[in-house]
Amino acid sequence: MLVNRLLPLRSVVASLLAAFAALGGMSIVITARLYANLPPLSVITHAPTQMIARGKPLIVKWPPQGQAAGTIPSITPTVIAASANEHPVPIASLAKLMTAHLVLARFPLRLGSVGPYITITTNDVSQYYRDVAQDQSSVQVIAGERLSEYQLLQALLTRSANNIAQLLATWVAGSQTSFVAEMNHEAAKLGLQGTHFSDASGFDPSTRATARAVTVIAAIDMRNRIFDRIVDEHTVTLPVAGTLPNIVARIGTGNVVGIKSGYTIWSGGCAAIAIQLPTRFGTRQAIGVVLGQQGPNSLHRAASLAEGLATQLSSGVTDMTAVRQDQVVGSLRIPWLPKDHHLKLIAAKTLDLAAWPGQKVTYHLHLNVKNVVAGISLHTVVGYLSVVSPSRSQLVPIITSQKVPVPGAWWRLVHG
Repeated sequence: MLVNRLLPLRSVVASLLAAFAALGGMSIVITARLYANLPPLSVITHAPTQMIARGKPLIVKWPPQGQAAGTIPSITPTVIAASANEHPVPIASLAKLMTAHLVLARFPLRLGSVGPYITITTNDVSQYYRDVAQDQSSVQVIAGERLSEYQLLQALLTRSANNIAQLLATWVAGSQTSFVAEMNHEAAKLGLQGTHFSDASGFDPSTRATARAVTVIAAIDMRNRIFDRIVDEHTVTLPVAGTLPNIVARIGTGNVVGIKSGYTIWSGGCAAIAIQLPTRFGTRQAIGVVLGQQGPNSLHRAASLAEGLATQLSSGVTDMTAVRQDQVVGSLRIPWLPKDHHLKLIAAKTLDLAAWPGQKVTYHLHLNVKNVVAGISLHTVVGYLSVVSPSRSQLVPIITSQKVPVPGAWWRLVHG
């Protein structure tokens, strides 16, 4: 009979063990749910895809003769405007803009450095006297004189010295012929249609280009800090030639910060002039190029017209706010919050741009939602808004507008 009495006891124990096992299993489930990975957050994008710069299109007053073009390097890598009558013409000493470009490409200079020195030879002196005899622009040199690369560029650009252009061409490429080939190769690489170089100085009338092509070269040159510094010098001092004024008298005065002029009987007066004007975003540079001015004072008139064109173009720029600080560019749907509650993603700063009326600005939102986790604080960076204008791309950090709350235990148990 003892066996029969033990049977109910064993049943109770088994029931208790089963109950404990069930509780243990439930505990495991609860623990698993409480510590399970949270579901992914869904992104809603509110950022614009593009914006067109507003403003009244500028009606440019072009010179009554010759041709002209201009640009504003900070808002476009190309030419903003050009006159309708473009065709390749002799460009005189504006060819030296390409000469300087190739010299600095082959032998770059840092601010404060003057580069290697070149010793003047008897051949260089003979070239100087030949240029003087032909009434070409030149800078006096003597045999044995040592001139640095920086000084040679000063003579080339501020005094428009043809003899120095030839000296530099031979120094860089080994011969005039090889250097001219490099000039034409570079013009082709830059897509300068209708451009042909026959010499390094521009004295040869078959050295030709359009105002548009010269503008492209001028803008490239002005981005070089050494070039930019040299062409803004009102005077230069050389060992033998002494202190000499810049051929373009306006350079170094007022708003004019460069760059070059040229004249031959074939080209007439030609000039590329850069100005720099203050704006609420800082200073803005504009470049005007005028070719083919004929008659009395044609060189001075070309420079004056080029400066006026650059001023006109600068006045046509429109200032726009591309992104405002705290602007909502996206939002996150957080599953453990009410359905109508979205966490806003906002721009961390304001981005202002200068643009030409009609220019397109595009936007690309790059978010890393994996960075958005429960408990992250207010103003955590979760991505960037890329703002792309014709001249450059800029990034605006995107941040959270509030702390991301942690889901409660009940929500985890129910939704885990």
